Amino acid sequence: MSTEYPTTAGRGYLRYAAAGLFAAAMIPLLVTPLLPLIDFYNHLARFFVLSHIGASDFLQANYQAHWALLPNIGVDVLATPLLTVLPPLVAGHVIVIAILAVLYGGVLYFHRALTGQGSLLPALLLLPLLYNYVLNWGFANFLLGLGLAFWAAGWWLRHRIHPRSAVPVSCLMALLVFFCHGIAFVLYGLMLALLETAFFLRPRSPGEAPRRAADLVRALALLAVQAILPALYFLLWRAGVAGGVPVDVLPAAREPFAHWLARDAFNHLESILRVEEGPSLTFDIATLFLQVGIILFLMWRGRVWLARPAWLAVGAGMLLALIPIPPMFGMAFIADRLPLFAALLVIGALCVRREPWVGVERAALAILIVTVLVRLAATAVSWHGYADLYREYVSVAAHISPRKLTVPVPVGLGNHETKVPRTEMFGPLLIIQREQAGPLFADPNQQPLLMKGPLKKAVDDLALRPGGIGGIFLDPYRYVTAAAASGFDYMLVSNAHLLTRPLPPELPVVVRTQHFILLRASGARP
Repeated sequence: MSTEYPTTAGRGYLRYAAAGLFAAAMIPLLVTPLLPLIDFYNHLARFFVLSHIGASDFLQANYQAHWALLPNIGVDVLATPLLTVLPPLVAGHVIVIAILAVLYGGVLYFHRALTGQGSLLPALLLLPLLYNYVLNWGFANFLLGLGLAFWAAGWWLRHRIHPRSAVPVSCLMALLVFFCHGIAFVLYGLMLALLETAFFLRPRSPGEAPRRAADLVRALALLAVQAILPALYFLLWRAGVAGGVPVDVLPAAREPFAHWLARDAFNHLESILRVEEGPSLTFDIATLFLQVGIILFLMWRGRVWLARPAWLAVGAGMLLALIPIPPMFGMAFIADRLPLFAALLVIGALCVRREPWVGVERAALAILIVTVLVRLAATAVSWHGYADLYREYVSVAAHISPRKLTVPVPVGLGNHETKVPRTEMFGPLLIIQREQAGPLFADPNQQPLLMKGPLKKAVDDLALRPGGIGGIFLDPYRYVTAAAASGFDYMLVSNAHLLTRPLPPELPVVVRTQHFILLRASGARP
């Protein structure tokens, strides 16, 4: 372990200062009642259904709880009880803040365990990374699992010399990471294996015992013990014993591999350049390169460097971040999560020279601080704009009769748009706020919820109709017609200002605003 500058001086001050920085970084979450996180409110609606299904005949007619030990269930377990005591929108904010606190604290704990140092520079660099590409997707379970992975890695680094006490605790922590998210567990294992290999390969000091292969085998075997229970459970899950149906390693190809690779490689570049995601691509690229340039400059000056044991892990993390990995084991967007892991690993491995900052170093630090503040301010301004959009949505949703089947129809080129407002949040909000039933993430191998009854029939029928698969973005005009014919009572069209021609005239318009159009199926009763 790298302990070039071990110290306990000022540890309390550093903790309070790091906590203060985190609190300031939460301002963007507090300036809007609705967080523009694409998938998050779909998850929040699932938590709401699970927490209220016992008291609602309507929910019971369309959903079914499916509690099982799944490798994607951590936030469900924590958040479902929370929805029984807090208003849903407040609970959503609390859940996100808690996940970010786990991630932030985990990386700082890992940093101190790896480097033997406490420094505010890693804490400062983490602030803009909290608002990352993965968070904007709303991948809550992965972010919680990744934060726990850094906590678990930090624990192992601190206690690895006492394996009798370290291994049992690490096995428990590894299970927690696994049940939050399988990919986070894989990254945890990879990180520790490469760190242990680096410890083994480090230069030996005079008089120290020579390097023996058996030492590396023993160290890796202690890590492998942590993987026994997750690996056994994973095999059961993949076979359909633990979840519901068998899981394919790779999905069936719908296009030639070369076409997929060319398209996905281009899309994956965005997840790298926008690992810190703000209001625009140009802004994100400029501020990312500025921050990287400052860190490289400080490395050149000898002010900061990477801890020697972390070189293998950092190199592997950066290599993985560049590869457009396809969906596998029922999980999509795996590659988009890896740039964040690599960036957090770099920050966790930074050592800082403990001497006064002088001259150009102080100027570089000042520029870095300003860049971080500008990024947080830009995110806050961007997110605050969703308050007006939410109020507009509320005025439209008031026209929907309770206990109906509704389907959201966000207009645009696809998910994760920044040129148009994100509106994927509003469909799930109808379930929470207007007693509706609508499509939710309900994979029996990943979520503890199933759709059934009229909703399941409507969803299945829609998937079979022309325009029902992918039509939500490719052709919203055909999609609303297919949804109405499949049994949905209402279609909430968002980003309606992007429509270039009238919607089907046979679908009555209940209400129209600048960004929303509420349609009712011709046969549905108000």
